[in-house]
Amino acid sequence: MKQGLDDPRRSDPSVRAAAPPEDSSDGGMLPVPMARSYVAEQVYYFDSSPARVFQGLTDSETLVQWFLSKAEIEPTRGGVFHFEWIGGYRMDGRVLGFVRNKSVAFLWTDQLPSGRVIETRASFQVVVRGKGTLLKLRHSGFTDPEHFAECSARWAYYLTNMKSVLEYGTDLRSELDW
Repeated sequence: MKQGLDDPRRSDPSVRAAAPPEDSSDGGMLPVPMARSYVAEQVYYFDSSPARVFQGLTDSETLVQWFLSKAEIEPTRGGVFHFEWIGGYRMDGRVLGFVRNKSVAFLWTDQLPSGRVIETRASFQVVVRGKGTLLKLRHSGFTDPEHFAECSARWAYYLTNMKSVLEYGTDLRSELDW
């Protein structure tokens, strides 16, 4: 089966050609869906030291000021964490990478409404910029576009709140937000 110029599969990026099955009589190519992966990347400037921003990501007491309702974390590569959010959502995971005051990466495990469990990687990099600090988030491994969109929006919400807490001491969260 050959694709003509007006064949809609020709321009669909989610479809690629694959080798025909052994018994294909016309020798044509069959469409095979490609797996998609989504990556959330966000950058925030903090009028705070790199050590203070890094503490905000890795210290249990600081995490509950802007992000969680309960936090337990072993801030070391290979350490474990237990996070709970306002509203009762919980997550247990591992610290995949840890370089004090520079970077930290978490194995993030979410359960989708369908019941499917998804593992993603949330990596943070702390970089000196002028008199402050850039916080770079890269959250990768999403295969579900709705899960990706929801997590991206929540990161924007929470990291903006982190900035508010570290710079002004004001927690913007409300139990009614979610």
